[in-house]
Order: sequence, then C-alpha cells, then structure tokens
Amino acid sequence: MKPLAVAAAIAVTLLSASCRQPDGATPTLDAQSSNRIYDLSRDLGAIAGGDATARRDLVDDLSVLAEEHDAQAQAVVRSFAERLAAAVGSGRLTDQSAQQLAQTSWTVVGVTDLSDRQVRALQDELRMQLASAGIPQDAVDTVVADVPTVQRAVTTRPRRWYEVL
Repeated sequence: MKPLAVAAAIAVTLLSASCRQPDGATPTLDAQSSNRIYDLSRDLGAIAGGDATARRDLVDDLSVLAEEHDAQAQAVVRSFAERLAAAVGSGRLTDQSAQQLAQTSWTVVGVTDLSDRQVRALQDELRMQLASAGIPQDAVDTVVADVPTVQRAVTTRPRRWYEVL
C-alpha cells in the first residue's frame, strides 16, 4: 500500500507543477512606448511638485494606453490613474523615482498578457516605489489594490483551463 501512496503523491506533484501559469512576454520598449513613459514621468514629477493640471495630464496619458479596450476597461484605467495621481500628490519624487514609477505605471496599464505571478510582483514593485516616495500607507494600499483590477480589464491573455478550476 505504501508504494501506491508514494506513486500517487509523485503523480499529484508532477501534475500540479505542470499546471503552473506561464509568464507573459516581457515587454520591449519601442520609441513610442519610451516617449509615453517619459511623458508619464514628467506628469508624475509635476504632480509631486504641486502642479494641479498635471493630474489631468497623467490621467489622459495613462488612458491613451487603454483606448483600444472597451469602455469598462477605460473607466478602470482612469480610476487607477486618478488614484495614482492623488497618491503621488502627497509624496515627493526625484527624476529617477518618477521615471521608475512611470515605467511601472505603463506596465500596469499597457502590458496585456501578464501572469498572476507577474501581477503580484508588479504590485510589490509599485508598493515599494510609492512608499519610498513618502506616500502615506493608506494611499499606497489603495493604488496597489487596483493593479489586479486594471490587469483583468486590459488583459488579452486567454485564461487557461487550470485557471478556471
């Protein structure tokens, strides 16, 4: 009976390992994406510097990334951008931290085939960037909590059979 239990345990282990969700493709930046990230970093820096019109610019610049999606996805992205802008307004950013935050924000909205593991890693990265900018923890948590919602709204990656079960 013991060999049968060992064989069953090995089979379950092998089958569950084979069902691991593959990671999405790592995005490569083209000239247009690099320009968008630069615009986002300028918006973020201006928001942290107190420029009231920069909030609208950030929302508009992030919303452009969702133009090809349906109205519901666009609304989710706008909501994320507004929360991000409000959070950044309560912190301070260097040019480098604004650039990093812009890259992460672009990835949240613009990359459409991330795995659940990649989304969690992206949340951790965003949490660290916002916290290091001196943004209050409750604002950080609010923005970070939106990441899976945004990714569900913009994803083009089909769900696999093992994700449904």
